[in-house]
Amino acid sequence: MEKNSSPSCLSSCLGSLLLGAIALLGLVSYGTSWYGWPIYLELFSHFQVQYLILALVLLGLLVLLRRKSFTLIGLFLCTLLVIPVVSWYVPPQRLLTASSETDLRVLVANINTQNTSYDKVIEMVRSEKPDVAVMIEVNQTWQEALDSLSDILPYSSGQPHSSNFGLLVYSNIPLNNTQIQFFGTENIPSVVTQFAVQNQPITMVATHPLPPVKPQAFQSRNRQFDLITQYLESVGDRVILAGDLNASMWSPYYRRLENRTGLRNAREGFGILPTWPTSNIYQPIPGWITSLFLIPIDHCLISTGWDVTSIHTGAETDSDHRPLVVDLKITHD
Repeated sequence: MEKNSSPSCLSSCLGSLLLGAIALLGLVSYGTSWYGWPIYLELFSHFQVQYLILALVLLGLLVLLRRKSFTLIGLFLCTLLVIPVVSWYVPPQRLLTASSETDLRVLVANINTQNTSYDKVIEMVRSEKPDVAVMIEVNQTWQEALDSLSDILPYSSGQPHSSNFGLLVYSNIPLNNTQIQFFGTENIPSVVTQFAVQNQPITMVATHPLPPVKPQAFQSRNRQFDLITQYLESVGDRVILAGDLNASMWSPYYRRLENRTGLRNAREGFGILPTWPTSNIYQPIPGWITSLFLIPIDHCLISTGWDVTSIHTGAETDSDHRPLVVDLKITHD
């Protein structure tokens, strides 16, 4: 009797541990995404895909144990973890009825100040043929290299910087009323510019807040979000907010920015499209390890008056970010 009950007891204990681990992943997932206002909670909000994958692995182990009740509960918990991820792949109704024509192609590329693969970046831009390119982490040397694109992107504005916060906007459309705005942080420029598409006035804000790895940088990023929100409240044009926001869609601060501005992420219906970190960048860490932490932090947010016809990540350019390429269509709703 005791010999027969021992494996059953072990199976039950192991099942309980696996189920508890899945429940813990669910708690971390939802807790950090909705209530992760403190810095060290918010940092864990970005890894929703990783939580889901790990939970599915644990569910598979539960299935192998053949504990039906544990498996059913685990399946329910995994379903909850699926929602924050799969919802980005569900096309909204406007996407189902959108025209395939494109009025504007926007490129968002954090090229990395330390990156010296100038030719790869230039080749990527020429291959993607953007109408507007937001180039992030541009120093003086990078600006000189990017100026070689003047035959396809003759208009430019912005501010290079020796650190990681130089930012330039290149365009094949004339840029008007361009301003360098700092949104509360003196050393971190954002570019605010206007141009016309199909005779419709467009306001673009290109920005790159600090990565929130320290309390001061965390507060700076969140203040920048708030000041950009206040600025956009006074803008009546169609709006594009583009850049490396150093936040994923699951951050409560990102969600607050989106809710207050009324903007929506161009990714909706197209998937997660992670952009950072790329593999083989952070040596000596193996590329397969960095790929486990891929998250979407480069964004293109748009107002009403736009449809997204396509969006994809571009070729790697030896930066730690993949570029994001967005095709937009003017609507009259």
